[in-house]
Amino acid sequence: MEKEKLKAIVFDFDGTIADTEGFYADNFFEVMEGYGIHCDAEDRVTTLGYGPDEKTAIMEKKYQVKLDSVTIAATFRKMNLERFPEDGSHLIFSDVKDALDYCKKQGYALYICSNTDSAKVKRITSQMGIVQYFNAIIGKDISGARKPSSDPYRFMLKQYGYQKEEMAAIEDSRTGVASARGAGIPVIGLCRMEGLDLGETDVLIRSLAQLQDII
Repeated sequence: MEKEKLKAIVFDFDGTIADTEGFYADNFFEVMEGYGIHCDAEDRVTTLGYGPDEKTAIMEKKYQVKLDSVTIAATFRKMNLERFPEDGSHLIFSDVKDALDYCKKQGYALYICSNTDSAKVKRITSQMGIVQYFNAIIGKDISGARKPSSDPYRFMLKQYGYQKEEMAAIEDSRTGVASARGAGIPVIGLCRMEGLDLGETDVLIRSLAQLQDII
């Protein structure tokens, strides 16, 4: 990653800006309890960033069982919809606003690339008071694909006219890292969870406050 070439910084949303990964994990693990599977701390790490189908496949492999992935996905999504708070302002990580201020002062264009629908991300970032920082918010409904596919980042490169080396992605999961790497974009790995292996990143940080030392 060459700092002098950077023009745009792309933030993941869940787990990077919003403290939501625990919410989704708890709901999925509750669904698993109905199948007699008692998930542990390791499962919280290995399923981070994945959708319900991928999470279910991980459970099948680890616990050597066959699960009804269609019913699990439907139940999981229903729980998320019913339980997600109407006001998400409290979900913002404490290091986010200072990081956004710093990036803007450095002259970077800022984006969000997420597996969550763009309307939901816009609603929550508005409640957090940070939506105005972003040039665009791209959810899976706009890019037409989910991470770990590289298509979301390929869409962003094409849509906004950047070269690969002009954009850096900040990702907190293996799925996000793989997505950006697949598109050839430099990756700043954000490791907020102990024991998490993000895969191949250009830089690894523990807090967004460390961005000032990198970009």
